[in-house]
Amino acid sequence: MLRRLSIVIITALFGALLVGSPVAAGGASTQRIEDFGSVLAVRFDADFPLESLMRVDCDWLVRVERPDGSATETMHCTLSDSPVMIPAFQGSPPERAFRHGGGECLWTSDYWWLVIDAPVYAASFSYVVTPSGEVRVTSTYPSEPLICE
Repeated sequence: MLRRLSIVIITALFGALLVGSPVAAGGASTQRIEDFGSVLAVRFDADFPLESLMRVDCDWLVRVERPDGSATETMHCTLSDSPVMIPAFQGSPPERAFRHGGGECLWTSDYWWLVIDAPVYAASFSYVVTPSGEVRVTSTYPSEPLICE
């Protein structure tokens, strides 16, 4: 019985090694950055940016870059008590989930700000801010960097 259980466990582990990392198997690369800050909108009304921006403390950002150079970034953050630079722009947590997103040239990569301190523009982005302060962000990047004015 113990021998059979050992064989099952070894077979399962071997199988997991073969299929466990589809990203790596496809030639993609992943990078992870932890513990950094950023700023984003918590509302987007006609008077934006007044009372609309908040700092966030980000637990992690994962960037998956495909062999063609295109990439997807996913972030998990929490709203911060730290004020934004301009007091009139300081927002507050939303009363209900706030969803925001858009297309080309509206979002810059936090990954590239942290790595090379330069803007790299997303092809698309979306995020959700919950009343409890949790923030989830997803952004996509083409294989050739966008030129945005």
